Amino acid sequence: MTKVVLDALGGDHAPNEVVAGLAMALERQYARPEQVSLTGPRDQVLQELAARGLGAAGIEVHDAPDLLTGDETPTDAMRKKPRNSIAVGIQQVKTGAAGAFISAGSTGTVVATATLGLGCLEGIRRPAIGAIIHGEKHPFLVLDVGANPQPKPHHLAQYALMGSAYYRGTFEVAEPNVGILNIGSEELKGNPLVREARALMKRLPIRFHGNVEGVEVFSGDCHVVVTDGFTGNVLLKVSEGVAEYLLRAMFGLMQQAGIDGQKTRSVQAQIMPRVDFSEYGGALLLGVDGIVTICHGRSRAPAFANAIRFALRALDAEVNRHIVQAARALVLPTAEPNA
Repeated sequence: MTKVVLDALGGDHAPNEVVAGLAMALERQYARPEQVSLTGPRDQVLQELAARGLGAAGIEVHDAPDLLTGDETPTDAMRKKPRNSIAVGIQQVKTGAAGAFISAGSTGTVVATATLGLGCLEGIRRPAIGAIIHGEKHPFLVLDVGANPQPKPHHLAQYALMGSAYYRGTFEVAEPNVGILNIGSEELKGNPLVREARALMKRLPIRFHGNVEGVEVFSGDCHVVVTDGFTGNVLLKVSEGVAEYLLRAMFGLMQQAGIDGQKTRSVQAQIMPRVDFSEYGGALLLGVDGIVTICHGRSRAPAFANAIRFALRALDAEVNRHIVQAARALVLPTAEPNA
């Protein structure tokens, strides 16, 4: 089903920026009106659609009157407010009415609702959040960046399979290079988790690059970088912080040097797409039975528009089918059936 459900209430600037992103996606022909629907309080969402000139576009709105607050845990959200915009959207994917769900709401609530509501794909035991980052040579996918902070070796091996399948289908790279983040490139470097996962990955039907040091993440050859959720989350947030710091410093120095404003703006126009998280829409929850994208809480319209674009691309590429096919090749430990 090539239809995307968009959480109209997710994020710091909802519903204005969410609907603006939908309008941008339609304008740029990333999607057609019949390919996108919204979840949220019906009257409020319809009013916002009308304000954006989309009142007559025939975009479906799924009523979700239960409003979530920032203080609620994922469990509270699911039990006490079952008709919230995240739950209603995930239900659309579960019933097959849609193939993908996008939200800038609470990451924990999206992960919990999607994992319980959709279940994991055949052969996958733990989902992973994958973030696409623009590197020096090409975009690369880092996973996990927060779903599973204490994985086991076979979880990391599954992340490698999922990342390879997603990258191949979304970016049309026949054999993506997959590496595992480590403290050194040598074979014996790393903690037991990394060493055991590396041994598993070497036997997988992927193009395994081997260890990836931190200094190689942005400048190296890997299309997919696998790590645990704790390390990946730190990597992602440090990268965002460093990028923002360097941009502030660089443009401040350009201003002090008296560089022409037009030249500065030209540099900004070229560099911003490389460091702006909105370029790829959001992070992907790979491993659940549906395409789920988690956008940054501060996302604006371009992020939502791009999230729609990449979600539809993943559906067209049948990424989950390829993940399942790849997962069947991985022999997991039999002593831990639920691990």
